[in-house]
Amino acid sequence: MITTIAAATLIALGAQAQSQAQTDTQIPPIIDPTAIQTDTDPCANFYQYACGAWLERTKVPPEKKSVSRQVTAASDATDLILNKILVAYARGDFSTPSKYAGKLSDYYNSCLNADQQATQSLAAVKRQITKIRAAKSKSQRAELAANLSLMGAQPFFGFGSFQDPADSTKVIGYVYQAGMGLGSKAYYFDQDEKSRETRVKYETYIAKLFSLLGEPNAERTAKRVLNLETAFAKGAYTIEERNDPTKTNHPASQETLKKHAPGFDWATYFRALGMDGFNDLNIEAPEYLEGQDEVLARTSAEDNANYLVYRFVDAAASKMGGEFEKAHFAFWETYMNGTKAMQPRWKHCTQETAKALGYPLAEAYIQTFDGKAIREKTALMIEQIKTAFVDNLAELNRGPEAWIDDETLKGANAKVGAVAQKVGGPEVWRNYDSVKTSATNFLRNALAVGQYESRRDLAKIGKPVDRSEWSMMPWEVNAYYERSNNEFVFPFGILQPPSLDLAASDGANFGSFGGGTIGHELLHGFDKNGAKYDARGNLKDWWSQSTSEQFEKRAQCFIEQGNAYRIEEVGLNVNGAQTIDENLSDQGGVKLGYKALEKILEKRAETPPWHGYSERQQFWIGYAQSWCTKWTPERLRQALLTGVHPPAEFRVNAVMMNRPEFARDFNCKAGTRMAPVKRCSIW
Repeated sequence: MITTIAAATLIALGAQAQSQAQTDTQIPPIIDPTAIQTDTDPCANFYQYACGAWLERTKVPPEKKSVSRQVTAASDATDLILNKILVAYARGDFSTPSKYAGKLSDYYNSCLNADQQATQSLAAVKRQITKIRAAKSKSQRAELAANLSLMGAQPFFGFGSFQDPADSTKVIGYVYQAGMGLGSKAYYFDQDEKSRETRVKYETYIAKLFSLLGEPNAERTAKRVLNLETAFAKGAYTIEERNDPTKTNHPASQETLKKHAPGFDWATYFRALGMDGFNDLNIEAPEYLEGQDEVLARTSAEDNANYLVYRFVDAAASKMGGEFEKAHFAFWETYMNGTKAMQPRWKHCTQETAKALGYPLAEAYIQTFDGKAIREKTALMIEQIKTAFVDNLAELNRGPEAWIDDETLKGANAKVGAVAQKVGGPEVWRNYDSVKTSATNFLRNALAVGQYESRRDLAKIGKPVDRSEWSMMPWEVNAYYERSNNEFVFPFGILQPPSLDLAASDGANFGSFGGGTIGHELLHGFDKNGAKYDARGNLKDWWSQSTSEQFEKRAQCFIEQGNAYRIEEVGLNVNGAQTIDENLSDQGGVKLGYKALEKILEKRAETPPWHGYSERQQFWIGYAQSWCTKWTPERLRQALLTGVHPPAEFRVNAVMMNRPEFARDFNCKAGTRMAPVKRCSIW
C-alpha cells in the first residue's frame, strides 16, 4: 500500500522512466555483423576483430561501471519486468502473485523514499552507535560483534555456514577473513601511485562518514581506523590463497578457535548468534585470526569502538538516503568503479529489492516466463557437452597428447557422470513470514531482511545440505558451478539471446553458450582448484601423482601466458595465478563446445554462410561477441587487481591463440599472434 504522497509520486516517475527505457532496450542477436571491425586482422587480435565496431560505438552510461554485449541489454530488460511487478504490487495489483507481495511492495516503496527518511535513519544509526561505545568488556564487545555481524557489518572476521569439505552432505560453521573495508590485501600494501592514492581516498571517505555523524576529530579517527585495518591485513591471505581449498581447509572446534585467538570471547559471540551448541567448523585463515588477536590486544578501547562504528555505518550508509548514501556512492561506485551518476531511482530500488528479497520476487518472475523449449534445448546441449568431455578424456588418456593415466581417467569419468544440473529457477520457496517490513523506512527494512538472511544461514549449521537451494536468481544473465555439490546451474536469464538463441545456428550457439557457458562451468569441476573435489563434492586427492604433476606443468604454461598479457588501457598485466581457474575453464570449455559442434557436423552439412562466415567461423565469433565489454578504467583496474576473472580481451584472445582449430578456420599462418608456435594445452 502506498503510504505517502511522495511514494505515489516516485512510483509514477518510476513508471514513466520505465516506459521510456522500454523503447530504448533492444536485445542484441547472438552474433552481430555490425559489431565486427572488418579492417582488423582476425589473426592479429580476434577480440578487436569480433568486437571492435561495437566497442567504438558503445559508451558506458554515467550510471554504469561497464557495458557488456551479452549481459547489459538483457539485464536492463529484466529490470523492466521486475519493476512492472513491483509497481503493480505498490498499487495493490497482485495479478502476478507472490506469497510475499506485501513485503516486496514495502521494500520497494521504502527505497524510493530513502531521502525523505534520512533523518529518521540517522537517528536509528546513532542509537546503535551509543550501544557500540557503551560496550567496554570483552564479553560486551563479543556480543556487539555478533549483533553487527547479523546486520551485515562483519567486524573483525566473518562467520556463516559452510559445506564440510570432508563430507559434502553436512553443513558446518565457517570462520573466514573479513573486517577489512578494502577487502584485498593488495590495496593496503601495494606502493604504486594509484594504490597510494586509493588509500588516501579511502581515508577521506571514512572521515566523511564520521563528519556526517557529527563526530569530533573525524580526520584523526579515519587515520586510526585505516591503520587498524592495515594491521589486520598483514596476516591476511591473498586472493590466490583464498581460492585454494587446500590452503583454506582447517577443520576446527571452538577450543581450536580459542587457541588461535585467545583474546576474543568466542563463547559469548556464539551464544549471541544463537550458535552456542555446535562444535564442527572450519577456519579459512588461522594466521589472520592470530595476527588480528595480537593487534586487538594492543588496540585502545577508543580505536576499537571507532572501528566498529565505521564498519556499521559503512554497511548502513547506502540504505540511509541523503548525504550518507551520496558519500557511499562517491567512494565505492564513483572513485573505485568509475560510475559517474546514480541510476534512476526506480531502477536502483528494483535492483535493491531483487537482491534483498530475491526468492519472493522470483516466485512472481517465473510466472512471466515460458521456458519449456529453452529447458529442452539446454538439456540437449548439456548432454552434448558432457559427451564431448568424455570423448576428450579418452583422447587425453590414449591420444598423441595423453597425460591422464587410467586411475585418474576413471575418477574423471565418474565425476562428469555425477554432475547435477539446475535449469531455469528455484522450485522450492523460502518462508519469509518472520520478516517484518514497512513502507516507511528503508534502512530498517534492509536490516530486518539482512538479519533474517544471516539467521537463516546460521540455522543450516549441523543440518544436511539442502541441494534445492539456488545461489543465483532466475533472471540473472550468468551461470555457476558449485564444487561441493558437483552441480552446474543455468538461470533463465542466460538462456535467451544474446547468449542462447533457438533460431541461431548450432555454430553460434555452441560458441556463445555451449562452450562459453556450459563447457566453461563443467570445466570448473576440473580447473586447478575444482579438480581437488571428487564426484561427491568432497575435498579429496583422487588424482595419481604422475597425472597431478602433468596437470601442474601444463597449468603453469597458462599462468605464464596470463602474466605476459598486458591490458594497455590501464597499464597492468593479467595475474596468471589469480585468474587461472577462469582461464582453464575458458580454454577447456571452448574446446568442448567445438568438439560438440564437430560431432553435429559429422551428421549434416554446414548451414549456408551467414554474412560470409561459415558455421565453424560463427562458433568463434559467437564466443568472442559474448565477451564484448566496455569498462570504465577504474572498474577495469579493480577487476585486474582483485578479480578472479580476467578481462574480456584476454578471455577471447588467450583462448584463440591456443586453439589450432581457430587458426585453421580463419586461415591464420603459424607465428601470427593468434596462431603462436608455442601453445598451451591442458583439457
